[in-house]
Amino acid sequence: MSLLGDHMGLDLGGLICCIYDAALDASRWQEFLARFVVEFSSQSAAIFGHDFSERSAELAGESVSLAAHHGISGSAMHSFAAHYCGVNVWTQDEHLHHEGAVVNGSSLYPDRYLSRTEWYGDWLKPQDLFYSFAIVVEKKTQRTLNLTAMRSKRCGPYRQEDEARLRLLVPHLQTAFALHRRLHRAEALASASLAVLEGLPIGVVLLDEHASVLHANARAHQLAQATGLLRFGAGDQLRAASAGDELRLARAMRMAVTTGAGNPISAGDAIRMHGLDGSLLHVLVTPLPQWSSPFGQHAAGAVFISDPTSTAQSLAQTFCSFYRLTGAEARLAQAVVNGLTLQEYASRQEVSIHTVRSQFKSAAAKMGVTRQADFVRTVLTGPAMLRWVERQQG
Repeated sequence: MSLLGDHMGLDLGGLICCIYDAALDASRWQEFLARFVVEFSSQSAAIFGHDFSERSAELAGESVSLAAHHGISGSAMHSFAAHYCGVNVWTQDEHLHHEGAVVNGSSLYPDRYLSRTEWYGDWLKPQDLFYSFAIVVEKKTQRTLNLTAMRSKRCGPYRQEDEARLRLLVPHLQTAFALHRRLHRAEALASASLAVLEGLPIGVVLLDEHASVLHANARAHQLAQATGLLRFGAGDQLRAASAGDELRLARAMRMAVTTGAGNPISAGDAIRMHGLDGSLLHVLVTPLPQWSSPFGQHAAGAVFISDPTSTAQSLAQTFCSFYRLTGAEARLAQAVVNGLTLQEYASRQEVSIHTVRSQFKSAAAKMGVTRQADFVRTVLTGPAMLRWVERQQG
């Protein structure tokens, strides 16, 4: 690196440290922006998302988890998101905003024409702003996540030296934004999803890559204890009472977690367990893909446990509204989640198995699956169940 480059890097060292502090503690993005505007002789700065397809701004609490601003009032940011992002002349040409780029407002739109625009007259001028430059930190399809700085006309335009210094921040911001997103998602799942797990109407057991129990909700323990058909043994193992069920359960769990770890071996197994006293459990063992953590745990597989004789009756309405199922399809989906086979449901409803299979095929297609095991997993780990639990707990 040149002496100029070394000097620029040393100047930005404290700011780079601040970037990583903010990645680990989201409340510190404001502190970073405050230092950022001083470092680059600016009056204001903002982190926000932009959608080129809709010419809209995306702020925190909406579809992005990271957004902050400094030197801009909350009302100004609100008006920007509500209207003025749509007339922002600096974002007219999407092709100039590629991931990792440093863009200068003076290059994006001629300064001599800026004062004639609604963007300047109604939004920039009241805040005494004229010049800008920005990093396009991320871009996915037509959406970008940006760090933008602005300053007044009397401060003069941003120079090539400013842009060169700003480019040094690009890889650090990209790493920090990605880290922030992972931590934000993990915190949200950890705080909310296990609570959701406890509110589900059926038992759920999460398995690690060794088929050991990571977590079992209260309903799983209740069903195991009430029927005696399952037990939680030493070494965090889920066991079946009968030898035949134990062999099948152990194999199903082993195959499921191997698949969940990335080896395409098994798509899951459904086991119907019967007790001598007439007790009954439906046990569905299914892999959880390695990229999916629906309950905030690093789970490779899951065991869903239900009592077909004791059903949750309020799921159908949620399925109708969320997945746009018909009434008949939603009632069937509720029965399947509760552990009934298609044949059992057909018998209870006194309709033909052909009709039920047709209803299931239509419902499964709306969820993007074909197999019954995938159908149950999609329902139980998806947002519709979150909505149902929230309503039950509310």
